[in-house]
Amino acid sequence: MTSQKLIKPAKLKLDPKGKDLSPNIEKKIEAREMEQDYAVEVSVNADREKADVSNETILEAILKLESRVDEKLADLSEQSKQSSAMIASLTKAIQFNTEEEKDCKKRVKDLEIQNEHLRKDNCELKERVREQERYRMRWCLRIKGIEEKKYEDIRSHVIQILSKFAPEMEEAVDIVHRLGRRMDNKNRNVIVLFTQRRVKDEIWRRSKNSPICKAEGVRLAEMLPREDLEGRDASSRGSGRQRCFLERIWKAEMLPREDLEDRDASSRGSGRQTKAVASD
Repeated sequence: MTSQKLIKPAKLKLDPKGKDLSPNIEKKIEAREMEQDYAVEVSVNADREKADVSNETILEAILKLESRVDEKLADLSEQSKQSSAMIASLTKAIQFNTEEEKDCKKRVKDLEIQNEHLRKDNCELKERVREQERYRMRWCLRIKGIEEKKYEDIRSHVIQILSKFAPEMEEAVDIVHRLGRRMDNKNRNVIVLFTQRRVKDEIWRRSKNSPICKAEGVRLAEMLPREDLEGRDASSRGSGRQRCFLERIWKAEMLPREDLEDRDASSRGSGRQTKAVASD
């Protein structure tokens, strides 16, 4: 039996359309497949390089972000320190203001006490001055109705009128002057200061309902401090007619309303007593 070489039959491949392919064509197909595999490998390597670049970028961004966060934290820490210092300063200021408020309250309380003492002292001094005025005015009389002239000797004129009530008035009269500013078509009242109080009281007693006053056209009135009038006016508010009547008398005689009201009350009381005696 002779030896024969066995030739392996070539395998035929079918293209996708079902046709048979020759060995040359098969080589071309393998070359293409190799090219495709190489292209895929290159693409994978490129993707890996891109992935590596992207990771580096991300890491760099993370590092930058971390540095920014550190800067912000440092700023916040500095602001926190400043805020703590401000809070400490405000705390000291509040404590200082609280102490000052306590001190002011104490001072106000002390001033209120001092003010109360001063008010009492002022009232006492006013009362003393009022008493001195009352005492000094006991030597004075007010005369209304004397005609005022431009160049007048008012003292001589007053002494002439008073001499009709009592003789030798030259030595009894000390000071005579007009009261207030000069006014057109109006006669100012005259103030007379006597050297002796008993002479003043005698003149005042004789002038009541005296025909001499009517003949001379004058009226005499006592002098009292105006504070007495204002103080008594609040407590003695009777009928409107009586108040108006006393107001007219006060304007005429320049006497305090209180004295007029007291005088009016006493006169009414004496009138009732007289009627009671008459009825008995």
